[in-house]
Amino acid sequence: MKKLMLMLVVMLGVMTVVNAQTNPLKEYAGKYVFAAGSPIAESIVEVEDNTLKVTTAMGSFLLDKKGVDTFYIAAYDAFVIFKRTPAKVVEAVSINAQGMELVGTKEAAASTSGNKEEEFQQQMWAEKVEN
Repeated sequence: MKKLMLMLVVMLGVMTVVNAQTNPLKEYAGKYVFAAGSPIAESIVEVEDNTLKVTTAMGSFLLDKKGVDTFYIAAYDAFVIFKRTPAKVVEAVSINAQGMELVGTKEAAASTSGNKEEEFQQQMWAEKVEN
């Protein structure tokens, strides 16, 4: 009986740890809207196979991570820099390509308790990374 209880406690602990792990790239995911007249009207950032993928009207591109909040698109020799609020939440993206800087604002996700919890986890992850 003691062995059974011990196994249950261990399994519960393992499941909790696995569920608590989140992909830090998820905080970049979302829809970004650019200024009127910009070559890019909007872009969708998704996590695909542990890599960020950007989809625009011009096509889809994988982002190579170069540093904290900094990525690179080889096809356009462009740097992609994500901007954060003081609370460490991603709020915008800046794309520097061919002498132009395109700035897109992240659309707010629908406010549900799941999104608030995920945002909190992202803030906690960002604080851990900084320390």
